[in-house]
Amino acid sequence: MTSQAIVDILMANYSRSTSPLKPVPTLVEVTVQDVIKLSVLSNSVTADFWFSAIWHDPRLRFSHLDPCRLNMSFDDNFEKLLWSPNVCLVNTKTSAIHQSPKANVLLMLLANGTVWLNYRVRAEAPCEMDLSYMPMDTPRCWLIFESYSYNTAIVTIDWMKQAVTLPDAAALSENEYYLNGIRTYKHTEYYKAGEWYRLTAELNFKRRYGFYVLQLYLPCYTSVTLSMLGFCIDVKALPARIVLLVNSLMTATYQFGAIISSLPPVSYIKAIDVWLFSSTAFIFASLIELAVIAYQDKKLYLKTKQLKDKIERIYSDASECSKISDKSSTSEELTLEDLEYQQRVIKQMTRDFLKWGSKVDKMCSWLFPLAFLIFNIGYWVTIFRH
Repeated sequence: MTSQAIVDILMANYSRSTSPLKPVPTLVEVTVQDVIKLSVLSNSVTADFWFSAIWHDPRLRFSHLDPCRLNMSFDDNFEKLLWSPNVCLVNTKTSAIHQSPKANVLLMLLANGTVWLNYRVRAEAPCEMDLSYMPMDTPRCWLIFESYSYNTAIVTIDWMKQAVTLPDAAALSENEYYLNGIRTYKHTEYYKAGEWYRLTAELNFKRRYGFYVLQLYLPCYTSVTLSMLGFCIDVKALPARIVLLVNSLMTATYQFGAIISSLPPVSYIKAIDVWLFSSTAFIFASLIELAVIAYQDKKLYLKTKQLKDKIERIYSDASECSKISDKSSTSEELTLEDLEYQQRVIKQMTRDFLKWGSKVDKMCSWLFPLAFLIFNIGYWVTIFRH
């Protein structure tokens, strides 16, 4: 007997407006084909997947008509003629059945009257994005299935034994995250119209943080290390140290802006914010230390300038006195003694400043790296513990 003949017999007295049993047990299964995009800006995931609804309709049993035929397959046109539990995705922002070129719908009718209805769908589902530990965050997304038309009195839905099938992680289009696992559960949802069974597939993702290691953490380590190398440069080379620190600070600021521009505005502090602010703070503290030394250098310059001016005046007065006074030799001797004393004072002040600046640099050269090391230990322990 041909398939068309069997269908004609089955549909002769068939009504799609009445359910075969009450309630109709329906099994659901999902196969994730690909994760296209997971967006932190829209808090959603876009994925391609197959989902199937399987139920038993004794009115469609045809084993007695053709014992040799095990099943028959149909497209979406035949699906419109049958009663179905109308299992739908109820939480998606957008969803559509693939058209390539016809609707990707498979309806398989088994000889005992079991119906297997399969759709290939692209859907955008909501996600929970907690960026507190970014870039080690673990977003969660949900696909929620319900019988849209029938409550628990008419349709009972449940997951199949192997409810969700995952693809190979290397085959996913989404490169920033990988699918870490999936959890399924069932509960009853209460509406004003009655009770509905709800099936939830929770998709758990983890961020691939290699990009942030290369584009953020390593450059920040480089900038902070360069800023600390300034402590090893001679105190007298202030211009070179200023250029080094300002460049490090500008680099850290640019990295901060580039990362923040790709993230949604949230009201809480993220781990990546702590890292960027702390790195910038270490560089800025190095710049403050340099500013203190530069300020002391300026004070030394002003004092030595005053002493030099005083020496020049004394020397000038001594020269004039030597021409008009008989005691010129004594005045010149006293003036030369003052001159030598003032010169010794200037040299001593310069040595004291260089010694003081070197002590400050030496203290900072081990204090700053130690503080940065302690910060790193606390930061990474907190991140990886999460």
